Amino acid sequence: MTMKAIWSSIREPRVLKTIYFGVYAITLLTGIGTLLSPPTSISGELGPILTVIWSVAFIIGGTGGMLVIFPGWWWAERLVGVGFPLAGIAIYAFVVATLHFTSSGSRLTQFGTLMLAAALFVVRWVQIRGYSFEPRR
Repeated sequence: MTMKAIWSSIREPRVLKTIYFGVYAITLLTGIGTLLSPPTSISGELGPILTVIWSVAFIIGGTGGMLVIFPGWWWAERLVGVGFPLAGIAIYAFVVATLHFTSSGSRLTQFGTLMLAAALFVVRWVQIRGYSFEPRR
């Protein structure tokens, strides 16, 4: 199958779906990286069990999102592709906010970056909230 045929097989909006596929791939890789080599300043505060939960949320969300973005299974994308990464971001943001007030130095840049990441998933949720499956044109 040629690249043109593969591209043509993706239902519109192709570019948006491809971008979100990339977002889910980054989410998966972030989860794997966090699981294999957790950030010490965060994992020390979270403890090993919560760090694993946080990274697994990214792994499940990234993998699930990549699997369901092209078929248009929006109910699954909302649950797995959006829900799990937002849960991971929420855990991370809670710890970053706590560290901002309990340790020296500012964590506002980290917190703001996490909110930007969360906004991307919220935007996707808003786009797909109305249906269980992508409407066929």
